[in-house]
Amino acid sequence: MAVLTSMAVAAVLGPPPGVAAAADLAMSSPELDGPPPAASAFVPVAPCRLVDSRASQGYEAIDVDRIRVPITGRCDVPDEAVAVAVNVTVVGAEAPGFVTAWPAGGGLPEASTVNFGTGEVRANGVLVALGVNGSLDVRSSVPTQLLVDVTGWFSPTSWTQSGRFVPTAPRRIFDSRSTGSPLPAGGTTTVPLPAGVPTDALALAVNITTTGPNAPGYVTVHPAGSRRPEASVLNTERWDQTRAAATIAPVGPEGLDLYVSGGGHVIVDVTGWFTGPSARPSDEGLFVPVDPFRVLDTRTGDPLWPGGAAEIGVVAGASAMALNLAVSNSPEWNFVTAHPARGVVPVTSSVNVNGGGDAAANFALVPQSTEGVAVVAHRRADVLADIAGWFTGPAPAASGPPPRNERPPVCATDASPASIAALFRSDALFHGADYQRVTPLPDGRTLWMFQDVHVPTRHGPRLLHNAGLLQSGNCFHLLHGGTFADPVALFMADRIVPFSRWYWPLGATVGAGGDVYLFMAEMHERGRGYLDRTEPTATWLLRLDAGTLELIDRRPAPDPSPRLYGWSIVDHGAYTYLYAQCHRQFGFDPLVFSDPLVYAHDFSCAGRVTVGRVPRGDLGTRPQYWTGSGWGGDASRAVPVIPQTDVRIVNPTQVHHDGTRFVAVTKEGDWWGDTIYVDVAPAAQGPWRTIATVRLTPRCSICNTYFASFVATPTPGRLLIGLSNNTFPAIDLTGYFPTLLELRL
Repeated sequence: MAVLTSMAVAAVLGPPPGVAAAADLAMSSPELDGPPPAASAFVPVAPCRLVDSRASQGYEAIDVDRIRVPITGRCDVPDEAVAVAVNVTVVGAEAPGFVTAWPAGGGLPEASTVNFGTGEVRANGVLVALGVNGSLDVRSSVPTQLLVDVTGWFSPTSWTQSGRFVPTAPRRIFDSRSTGSPLPAGGTTTVPLPAGVPTDALALAVNITTTGPNAPGYVTVHPAGSRRPEASVLNTERWDQTRAAATIAPVGPEGLDLYVSGGGHVIVDVTGWFTGPSARPSDEGLFVPVDPFRVLDTRTGDPLWPGGAAEIGVVAGASAMALNLAVSNSPEWNFVTAHPARGVVPVTSSVNVNGGGDAAANFALVPQSTEGVAVVAHRRADVLADIAGWFTGPAPAASGPPPRNERPPVCATDASPASIAALFRSDALFHGADYQRVTPLPDGRTLWMFQDVHVPTRHGPRLLHNAGLLQSGNCFHLLHGGTFADPVALFMADRIVPFSRWYWPLGATVGAGGDVYLFMAEMHERGRGYLDRTEPTATWLLRLDAGTLELIDRRPAPDPSPRLYGWSIVDHGAYTYLYAQCHRQFGFDPLVFSDPLVYAHDFSCAGRVTVGRVPRGDLGTRPQYWTGSGWGGDASRAVPVIPQTDVRIVNPTQVHHDGTRFVAVTKEGDWWGDTIYVDVAPAAQGPWRTIATVRLTPRCSICNTYFASFVATPTPGRLLIGLSNNTFPAIDLTGYFPTLLELRL
């Protein structure tokens, strides 16, 4: 019968997210208000079992999901102990869950000690302050059996020789893979003390990893040459698992012994050691225990992307942190490494997961720099960190740059139109997007902006009214605001009122000073429901840094009217030309061929494409407008320049210059009609003549193809056009992606 039961199953990684990060833990944590906690020195004991719930031994039931574990007076832990080093093992859990250990009598902290899946055997070490009557409280979120082993205790002191922690750069001191032969089942291997560690050292702070081939079993560590205790550090329950567990391992003059019941490869990493009686007296390296609290939880924002890092803020006056690290949401085999922030990433691991939903936690004594501790992921994962205390002493100066955590690019097979189109429909970048606007950048990259984008989140697609892609060769970075957990529009997110006011991107160009200028349409919903009667009310102009694409400035455009000058932009000669289109799509005039009637574009303006101009690259200047006979400052006298016919009553035209002439591409009717028109002219205002038409075949009976736009600057005789695709009504994301069409004229 499981000793710990629960009325409700909680999330496998612990309670809801709280503190996302701490810049200075010693100052910002509410747990640390008041007098500072007492410092203490480590005293090892022979690994000793305190609790075995399978035999109903070593605890007192406090609640249906909580036990109290008396510590002092048992396993050579005296009454003076203020904290202990224990290993907690979960056996045969009935469901995924987590176990938390904390000082008895205190409130349940937002922290976890061991994380596990159904039926797993999981172990983890932890340093825990003792509470009332020298005891610990332990809670499990689901029914399970528990084992608790103690390896040492902490004695209060302010100055001592023995038991002080000396942090070292994380390093690997044993790896059986280097010999090519796994350790035999039931065998014991001695790992010598690392170079520089005195022979009278009391213990090592180690992380032990076992990996296949192996068998169900466990790993025990104890001082070299001593009797093997009834205790375990690490457990596996099936063949070919990679598991890691950290502990404070008591050692002898010859080092430590590893006993591996099931065989397999074993790796030992070390992050420091505890002084023996020959060390000089000092107040450095003493342990300061606190009630555990959470200092990092990436589930509230972006995960750690492959190679990405997050920093845990500095603990003032500390040389190392005692952390519990948990990893989840890693789709494949993975590991994370904790190390002094802004230093060289060591060839070690702190937590290992097997992928496929595996969640794992591991104890870590991590040296800190003057910038704290950094956690680096090998592949994408969410990482949580709880702090149980720290060790006193100076921290070495950080020498490197701040960490980066960037979403990796997604790459097409090559840069061909077919490969890029295949990437767009693969869901690897987004789940849907339309009204593509493509702008070359000065450094050879390309900015794609989209009007509506369904971006991936932790909980499925989310609709954003503007987002983008940054293309470099055949690779693309997804651009949006907010985080992976809570994405928002790339621009103007602070002014968006959901389903009432939003901002759609228009054309963009590089200005005279080298910055990128992007026009945006402010859209308002005037009807009773979303997209019932939607219309633009203003035009905005954004200035972006061409290298970082960070927003430098935003303001109403020089012509801020809803005529949307900036719908399409062409730089040629001495001028930048701004084409307009009213973009009233929803809730205006009926499509007479629809049954029932669909009220769509405003036919009184949708076919009118007018043009203004400003000095080349001077986008902050109010335009002059083509009036039919010349250029003037009165926008009301502007006349249409793109041909209008009975079928071209909606002209969402895009214009470029191919080096010899102006080229316009128009998908008639926007999201109805089936023909693309290609027109050319010697000047921005015309006269235009049609040189090609392309008939489009819908991919399905309710599919539509709309908004033809230039994907690359045209060259004589060649056009590369992007087309938006959707179903009508727009309910099926499987067809909601841009395609590319190459035309040779």
